Amino acid sequence: MERLTVRAREALAGDRSGSAFFPFLRQLVRESGTKQDLTDALAGAGVPLADATRQAAVQLRQVFTELLGRAQDAGVVRTDVDDQDVQAIVLAAVTGERHRADTARPGRLADLVFDSLRP
Repeated sequence: MERLTVRAREALAGDRSGSAFFPFLRQLVRESGTKQDLTDALAGAGVPLADATRQAAVQLRQVFTELLGRAQDAGVVRTDVDDQDVQAIVLAAVTGERHRADTARPGRLADLVFDSLRP
């Protein structure tokens, strides 16, 4: 999560047009699939999340919200969605990618889901 937060901050620092938003979402989906497997295994074993993990998640959400706002200001993302909507859409994309498991076209299903965010 910390690595994703760093990458989101880098995207914010270098992007004034909102064009970093969708590439960041794709990266989030790629990395979330692996992390979800680990999180599910830990939760199944009764291992609680550490405070550091929770803090990293809060920081990621904050930077993510800024990235979304910048993309909306640039007209790249619909203005009638908020960060919680987008988080749910990312979850749908992660779930779809895991279910479909299309090795010939990785990321295709996520891109289809993310098209719902475009104006």
